[in-house]
Amino acid sequence: MVFDFMSLARDSKLLNPDVFSVIRFQLLLNLSMVDEAPYRDLKSGLQLSDGALYTNLKALEKMGYVESRKIKIGNKNLDVYRITKSGREEWNLVKEWLRRVVSNGF
Repeated sequence: MVFDFMSLARDSKLLNPDVFSVIRFQLLLNLSMVDEAPYRDLKSGLQLSDGALYTNLKALEKMGYVESRKIKIGNKNLDVYRITKSGREEWNLVKEWLRRVVSNGF
């Protein structure tokens, strides 16, 4: 197979560069597999600090890839997050691009 670096580079321009962080990859991956996830589950599951998690969730919300809502369980208010349609579309583009990178030996 001939490695088509130019095609890969050209296609990378179709991706949102603001998504390219390990934490944002982890968040989109995890949220793409569930209907929604509480903040505390994301924090413990990904072993992130409050600052890292909050900053990255807010960035994804600002991009329109994640949305949040508050729920009440007993006497506790919880923030829950879910991936949006555009977030899922962007995640699918990222996954396909990563597959191509890996299949070409990177």
